[in-house]
Amino acid sequence: MEKKSLKTAPPVLSASLREIEDGLAFLQDARREDMLVEQCRIRGLTAENEDFYKLNLEGVVFENCTFFHCNFEKASFIDVQFRNCDFSNSVLDDCYFNRCEFLFVKGVGADFHESLLKETRWEECSLSFANFSGSRWESASLAGCDMQESYLADCRFKKVEWKDLNLKRASFFHTSLKGMDLRGNDVEGIIVSEEKNELRGAVADIYQAADLAKLMGIVIK
Repeated sequence: MEKKSLKTAPPVLSASLREIEDGLAFLQDARREDMLVEQCRIRGLTAENEDFYKLNLEGVVFENCTFFHCNFEKASFIDVQFRNCDFSNSVLDDCYFNRCEFLFVKGVGADFHESLLKETRWEECSLSFANFSGSRWESASLAGCDMQESYLADCRFKKVEWKDLNLKRASFFHTSLKGMDLRGNDVEGIIVSEEKNELRGAVADIYQAADLAKLMGIVIK
């Protein structure tokens, strides 16, 4: 049985976005003045240890931007595209994402816990050790992403598609995988509770079944 392809709503972006010359100063001013960042394109920004708490963005494109150890707690991202950006070790917890695209994004060790992610598309992203615990995913497509040893505990998935993901040793503690199609993804060594209730109703192929059987103490010969 072939996997059905999930179509997510793309960001609604203007054909004539305003180009921002000094992206860092622009975001700092918006944060300080509590202004909406909208209808613009920011390229080549580099920020480190910056505070963007509760920043609101709509209709924005980020290209080749780097955010090291930055704080985006409780920020709102609507119709935003991130392309070739780096959020490694940044805080994006309790954020709202709607109609967002993450393309070739690096987020190693980034903290997305308790965020709401609606209509999001992730392609070829590096998200190892990222923390998504307590997050809610509604209509999301992830393809070709490295999520090994990421934290996906206490998550809720609704209309979520995974394709060619590296989920080695990822934690799904208390996250129901019922209805999730694991086929074509590397789920070796994933972490679940002692009761293994997380795996009930998940769809797996015959090769994955051997790895999942180990979690349940079953020896296949």
